[in-house]
Amino acid sequence: MIWWNLTSEQILLGIFLFSFSIFTTIGNALVIIAVIRERYLHTATNYFVTSLALADLLVGIVVMPFSAIYEVLEKRWLFELDWCDVWHSLDVLFSTASILNLCVISLDRYWAIKDPLSYPMRMTRKYAVILITIIWLASSLISFPAILWWRIDRTDTILKNKCPFTVNLEYIVFSSIVSFYFPLFVMVFTYYKIYREAEVQTRSLRIGAKQVIIASSQLQLTLRMHRGKDFTPKPRNHLYPDMSLPEKKNSLQLQNTFEKSSTTTVEKLFDFDYFNKNNTLAYNKNFSISRKLAKFSKEKKAAKTLGIVMGVFIICWLPFFIVNLISGFCTRCIWKEEIIFTAVSWLGWMNSGMNPIIYACWSKDFKRAFRKLLCPNRVQKSSRRHKNAFKDKTGKNLQDAATI
Repeated sequence: MIWWNLTSEQILLGIFLFSFSIFTTIGNALVIIAVIRERYLHTATNYFVTSLALADLLVGIVVMPFSAIYEVLEKRWLFELDWCDVWHSLDVLFSTASILNLCVISLDRYWAIKDPLSYPMRMTRKYAVILITIIWLASSLISFPAILWWRIDRTDTILKNKCPFTVNLEYIVFSSIVSFYFPLFVMVFTYYKIYREAEVQTRSLRIGAKQVIIASSQLQLTLRMHRGKDFTPKPRNHLYPDMSLPEKKNSLQLQNTFEKSSTTTVEKLFDFDYFNKNNTLAYNKNFSISRKLAKFSKEKKAAKTLGIVMGVFIICWLPFFIVNLISGFCTRCIWKEEIIFTAVSWLGWMNSGMNPIIYACWSKDFKRAFRKLLCPNRVQKSSRRHKNAFKDKTGKNLQDAATI
């Protein structure tokens, strides 16, 4: 048996490579389970994230283990040649699907940042499913028909127990452009547009909020000046302290105290319907801007997280596609080509295990979902404590209100 003759270096290499495979599988499985179980993760963006996690999960289950065996056995393929071609096709399929998912995610973030309020109506579940279907169909068209291309183009005799990848220059250039370079260009351009749009939106929303606050303050000051010192203030709205509850009276009656002989009543000198209407409009506008700011802030954080995902993706996959193109044009131009090609391939596959770590570190929603999955008892105790504290606080407030 081959397995009994492994050296200590081969065993360590096997443990190292298989650990990445297991880690990638578990991490992406957690992402998929989290999105399925937690209702607050049921968003269009997270459907794309789930599709990305599925592609990365399949890399961990199908691509990495067979590559690990091939590397541990020093480039000895123990399986059928047909499975070798299918395995390479699946590698191209899952890697391309992963990259195209990232490309669509970047476009999704741009649409969300550009118009955060109308985005949910445009990016429906149905539209998200259509885009995901297109991603997987495009990836399949790039990968599976390639098997026939490889076999027709293959002229050299394949050595026994070997599993070479195609050296056809046309296919290497075509697949590299479609699978990596074109999506990379779209992602970089889109995230540049996201950055510019975020700056413009943040500036305009903040200016709008300041203008509404100033207008509201001036309106309140005008009312105070007209009402005079001795005017009894209206009861405050406890839900919105800055807003006054409208009175039943629509006009202020002023009595002329200087002329005792006759009492003059000035009706409708100050029309409070006008002031209340303007105050309400100012509040509604302020509320609308606050809502936009909150929504925009959330979309901006999501874009930042997915921007980190894209940055890690470029670091992991760019070396492989550079080496892949160079090897297509000049096979002897790469020093120790087999070792370099193996190293950059595994660097690319390791990207599949990095995304769950990024979500856990930078996304509060996924962090919360992972905690519930991995430490359910601890999360239940924590939520019970928060509920009890909330009940105590609410009860105390009601008691204080009753006393008053």
